[in-house]
Amino acid sequence: MFQGKILVQGVGRAEKEPLNLFDPKSVQIQWELNQTWSLQFTAYNDGSLAYQMLESETSVFLDNQEYIIKQVADDSSSGLDSVQVTATHVYFEVQKIRKYKDYVDPEDKDKQTDVKVLKDNTDSSKSDDSDNAKTDTSEKTEGNTTTKVTTKTTDETQQDNQNQVSYSIQDVLDHWLKDNKLGFTYEVIGSFEKKELEELQDGTGADMLSKISDTWDNAIIYPDNRKIRVYSTDKFNLNRGNRIDYLNNASEIKFSTDSTSLTNMVYCIGGKYSVETTTETTTTTTTTTTSGGWGWPFPSVGEGTFMQAQRFGNDGGYRQNGFHDGLDFGSVDHPGREVHAIHGGKVTIKSYMGGLGNYVVISGGGYNVVYQEAFSSPRNIIVNVGDTVKVGDVIGYRDTNHLHVGVTKADFNVAVGKSFTNDGTWLDPLNLIKNGPSDTDTETSSETNSNSNTQEYYYFAPFMYRDEESIKKYGEHPAEPIEDGRFKDKNAMIEYVKTKLQPEPSLSIDVTTTTDIKPIAGDVVHVMIKSQDVSTNFTLTGFTWYPYSYPVDNPTSITLNSNVQNILDYQNSRQRQFSKAMNNLKTATNNVINSGNSSFNEYGGNQQLQTWLNNFVGG
Repeated sequence: MFQGKILVQGVGRAEKEPLNLFDPKSVQIQWELNQTWSLQFTAYNDGSLAYQMLESETSVFLDNQEYIIKQVADDSSSGLDSVQVTATHVYFEVQKIRKYKDYVDPEDKDKQTDVKVLKDNTDSSKSDDSDNAKTDTSEKTEGNTTTKVTTKTTDETQQDNQNQVSYSIQDVLDHWLKDNKLGFTYEVIGSFEKKELEELQDGTGADMLSKISDTWDNAIIYPDNRKIRVYSTDKFNLNRGNRIDYLNNASEIKFSTDSTSLTNMVYCIGGKYSVETTTETTTTTTTTTTSGGWGWPFPSVGEGTFMQAQRFGNDGGYRQNGFHDGLDFGSVDHPGREVHAIHGGKVTIKSYMGGLGNYVVISGGGYNVVYQEAFSSPRNIIVNVGDTVKVGDVIGYRDTNHLHVGVTKADFNVAVGKSFTNDGTWLDPLNLIKNGPSDTDTETSSETNSNSNTQEYYYFAPFMYRDEESIKKYGEHPAEPIEDGRFKDKNAMIEYVKTKLQPEPSLSIDVTTTTDIKPIAGDVVHVMIKSQDVSTNFTLTGFTWYPYSYPVDNPTSITLNSNVQNILDYQNSRQRQFSKAMNNLKTATNNVINSGNSSFNEYGGNQQLQTWLNNFVGG
């Protein structure tokens, strides 16, 4: 008989008080593998501190384990006050641990404004030039036409799994429980392979437990109070030599077979890759145009006046290296909103850059002219890339305090890097406007037509896997198709899908015991039913145990689950019983046929019936 004490510890209290007045028959502990672990009992009001502390979130200790009260039902009847208590094992408190995503860039975590959002790993701005894509290019030129063919082969398996990270169970536990404030510790017992999972970010401790049990089929979570222990099945399910013998130490043994989830065939689709073929045809044309000389950006003002800091070159020490790479037209000394082109050409750039603001570059006659710092919005620039502009055309509207004009013969993107370097890269706009020649610009334009075609291919053809032995016994039971882009090898996928099928009906066994043996989670128990010729091992996966009142008042009920070998053993025992019944029928029938009993012939026992009976029993 169980002799443990029930101890009660109120919320925020250090001491544990014994509970003395309770119904021993009501005390029950329920446990089910990876799902349930609870304690229930009824206590009576004896005026004790322990009774008064029986309320929600109070801790109750029994059999060296802690439970947290979640439900309390007060009942007053026949002059007695009582409470019915339902408590769950303390390890379920792990759900109070919650992880949140990091939305703020760690470098800006102390700033109160202008925080940056962390980029998602799937940022579309990432280059396609990765290990995931293999690109081949060929080019052919005929006359002024160039044809380029680009073939890009992309492994879609890697694309599908780009958010996947390889984790061990230890990694998952570390993510949620490392340095937690609720006193949880953890341990992994046994060997587990790493698995590909979505990158761990947010969620509760309950999500952690679900992720472990759902991802690792052989993982069993069985804690010791606040120590989360994850066992592999071979470390948890142990044979301790215990036996269940019908009518010896068990009053009832009920077998349940269930073919609802029977599956023995599945359509398999593995990984794939795509091949993108791009054909570009480029036609080149050369044209000669005259730029039309030079003009002022604000023609109504003309040259106007400039302070030293506005002029090109030495700016009096206001800027880096004391150098100004352009000419500034202020809104006071050069009033006007309309900004006119100072030189003709084609719009080659319209963009935004820190330090330049919204800007536009017009290229013609060998010069690149940039208009910057005058436009607070890109809408204020009214020309677009590809437009042809003549001297004096309006290209935008100034709404700031000045327009900066810069002129260079170098590539603009290179010249920007030398903005504060007086090495001849930048030219004096004022001198060019006043003295520059009317130049001829030879431009080469290209027209490119592109055509793309993408085709997808599987690493191996989708196929149907069949468990022929199961199909022979039970017929075809198809499972939902399995599509998994991780697999590039057919044989590897076959081994995987074998673990996902259930080719035999599931078998479970419920036992009502007649002994006072305490049930042990994971115990591998040998079950014997002589009358049914059953003798095999099962694993204890659940129980309802009444520690104060078994086996007489409340016998222990245990649930045993099967593996493939158990199922085969059970089926063989059924087959032996069937064969035995057939043999008995055969013997009885042969005795009748061979007895020469006249009544056999008298009541329809002709030669045809005798032949049929012989065929039926195999005699």
